[in-house]
Amino acid sequence: MDSAEIRDALERLTANASRDLLIKQPHWGDAILCDGLLYASRALKSDTPVEAAQRWFEPKLAAGPRTNGWFWFWAAEALPALDLYLQTNDPRYLEYARAIVGFLENSAARTPDGAFVPHPPALEVWIDVCYFTAPALALLGRISGSAAMRERAADQMIVHRDHLIDSKSGLFWHVAYVDRKSHSPCLWARGNSWFSIAAPQVIAEIEAAAVSQALAAKVEKISAALALQLNKVISLQDESGLWHTVIDRDDSDLESSAAAGFAHALGRALRRRLPGLDAARAHNAYSRALGAITSKIDAHGAFNGVSQQTPPGDFAFYNSIEIGTAPFATGVCMMALSEALETETWLTKPKKS
Repeated sequence: MDSAEIRDALERLTANASRDLLIKQPHWGDAILCDGLLYASRALKSDTPVEAAQRWFEPKLAAGPRTNGWFWFWAAEALPALDLYLQTNDPRYLEYARAIVGFLENSAARTPDGAFVPHPPALEVWIDVCYFTAPALALLGRISGSAAMRERAADQMIVHRDHLIDSKSGLFWHVAYVDRKSHSPCLWARGNSWFSIAAPQVIAEIEAAAVSQALAAKVEKISAALALQLNKVISLQDESGLWHTVIDRDDSDLESSAAAGFAHALGRALRRRLPGLDAARAHNAYSRALGAITSKIDAHGAFNGVSQQTPPGDFAFYNSIEIGTAPFATGVCMMALSEALETETWLTKPKKS
């Protein structure tokens, strides 16, 4: 694999996604697809993906953001809105994101220790939600110069860690049932990838400005959790470069969305020299994951091998989820390939310590 192969795969993926976003049936993952287009625009130095993202957002800007009901279906729109603001300097995107973040901060249901609850009245903590909320909080905090907002983003990562971490492995459960003091029974690969993507972005946004001693300690907690998680993730990678959908069960299906997420996370972790990460093994896992997800992009630009929308269940349930394509997976794949193309982190293998 070389940069030309990555570029070719990203170009096919982006061209298809730019068309698909504007004609497909609405899906909660469309916001992640939209954000992936913005990553691809920077990596490919093309305005076309940004134009597609803007066309998708036009009716949303006209109607205003949705801020009622379960935030699962619209909270992820804050992050591409902020990224569009940074690319276009159009204040409408900033205000759109502010409204969503304002709802999360002021009106969303929470656990007693402050974790966002996506499906009230059920008092549950979902691993996906740290990605849907904390990076946007951190980025808006950087844009607005609010250290307090960046700290609240860190708090979300920590409280999700506290509810969902499996102390034996450092991996994360899919859902914590707070009232019952229990959790879902399986370690879901894509759920783990949401944490691993969110954590380095939150860290980067916090460290973009001066950090208090108290906030630095919180960053250290997130960094330690991420390194512990990724070292375990690396050990569970299949020889294909993919991961099993129940990550610690090699009798479950291999699927591609988790590989896109882990590739994205490993690239970010390597670039920031994440303390505690086994860098040499991470580099090998990263290169293999990039090769695996590139191979899943077909001639038409569709990213295949993705397990579809997945609520928690038992092992048989996770293994029964249909495999195909999904907008959230395409978005994350664009992010992973775009950052790889821009930084070429996979080309320089770290020395063993």
